[in-house]
Amino acid sequence: MKHPILRICLLTLIALSVLSPASLAGTRSIASTDRLPLGDWTYDAMMSLAADGIVPGLSARVFQGDRRFDRMEMAGVVASIIRNDRLLNPRQRALVNHLVSEFRLELMEVEPETAGRWSGEPAGLEASLLGYYRQLVLDDTAAPDATYRASGFLNLSGSVFGIVTVAEHEERFFRDPRPGPKLDKAFIGGSSGKLSWLVGRAYANWGPSYSGSLIMSENAPAFWQVRAGTDVDFGKLIGDVKLTQFASTFEDADQTLYLFARRYEKRLSDRWHLGVSETAKLSVAPNPLILVIPFYLYQHLFLAEDEEINNLVGADLTYRAPSGMKIYGELVVDDITSPRIFGKSNERPRKAGFTFGLSMPRAFGGERHSSLSAEYTLIDSLTYGATRAEFPELAYTHDFQTIGSPVGPNSKALYLRGEYSVSDRIELIGEYLNQRQKDPGPPERGSKRVLSLTVAYDIAPDKSLAIRIAPHKLILPDSSIDDGTEFELRASFTF
Repeated sequence: MKHPILRICLLTLIALSVLSPASLAGTRSIASTDRLPLGDWTYDAMMSLAADGIVPGLSARVFQGDRRFDRMEMAGVVASIIRNDRLLNPRQRALVNHLVSEFRLELMEVEPETAGRWSGEPAGLEASLLGYYRQLVLDDTAAPDATYRASGFLNLSGSVFGIVTVAEHEERFFRDPRPGPKLDKAFIGGSSGKLSWLVGRAYANWGPSYSGSLIMSENAPAFWQVRAGTDVDFGKLIGDVKLTQFASTFEDADQTLYLFARRYEKRLSDRWHLGVSETAKLSVAPNPLILVIPFYLYQHLFLAEDEEINNLVGADLTYRAPSGMKIYGELVVDDITSPRIFGKSNERPRKAGFTFGLSMPRAFGGERHSSLSAEYTLIDSLTYGATRAEFPELAYTHDFQTIGSPVGPNSKALYLRGEYSVSDRIELIGEYLNQRQKDPGPPERGSKRVLSLTVAYDIAPDKSLAIRIAPHKLILPDSSIDDGTEFELRASFTF
């Protein structure tokens, strides 16, 4: 980490000090419906606990990227561990303790009668290794022959922990191989009362979309960042709002750049949840006020040139039915189209994107696990582009990967996913992706049409086999065609 991150740490501390005790809500009360990024530490923790056989009904394989959880769903898994009431060793107790702290608000929402049952004394200093190795036994493509994740977990106290992860990610429908070093994440984090915090390299995913958030997605590599979250009381009219923001710096397009992101979440009712997010990518070091005022206001007050900043805003709305079904929509706006005023045109090309989605747990009825998800995403051709074409460093990218949706600009995509547990050991996973170029002209996106069926067999909680068959037709941006069927046999082991 270079000197800019030290300045960002100082800025964040100043911003937190501005939030006076009078402005903070007395108790945190805003549960979140956001998806957890696939690189999140909670998957590592759950994978290790599932491998030990203490996560009822779930094997370690489920947390190796085969399924994405939102915070409510992960809280339900934590609740099942608490209900299981197993005698835990120090490593397991430390992991569960931090999971309970992370999802306490969601636990109160999902199973309030279970949330108060966790009374395990947090373990003291405890170091452990978590991870998995997945070997590709048979394949007809040139894909990497193995993927892995290895995390060193350090329990420092009941409220503070650290984790360092190295990983080799496999390519899936939306995801491209990540360039650069194998370091995946490395941070120290914790919580105290109303405040949660993190310092280091970590992922972020803001929003309910299964296939990737439009404004902040783990599609890009993890960021070196300083992150903090708390509830803020905005008065009688608005009430309590969950506020999360981070400050980051990274190298992109041969230049040191800064990314600031802020998210507000508001529970509108028992069923409706609203999220509003804003981000700012800058080519100049900011002053501390960027952490306490809206980014668009900061731009107009302190920056004279568009080439110094690129702002995006996003909003998402989620409805959770009593059955557990979720209906959600997400919108991102890069530039706002201006109307004609008094005959004078101030109109700019539209730079926006949206996702509509439906998620149905227990979609096929019965006692076995089943689910069905459907999403449609459409993103304009100039979305995520630089404010001005001559300043490519301000494009919404990190290491040449879009920070937002993995669908990318100038695309429209239909994504379907279904899961069904045939037995305690056998699970079927079906996926369908139809992604096409939205408009003619650059950027050239080509198209993808992929149908995938995976049959997974859990030999033991920590050992699994999976067969995947995926007929596909890919038309690449250079108009070349890849038409065929992938056949994979994978064996994984969790440690």
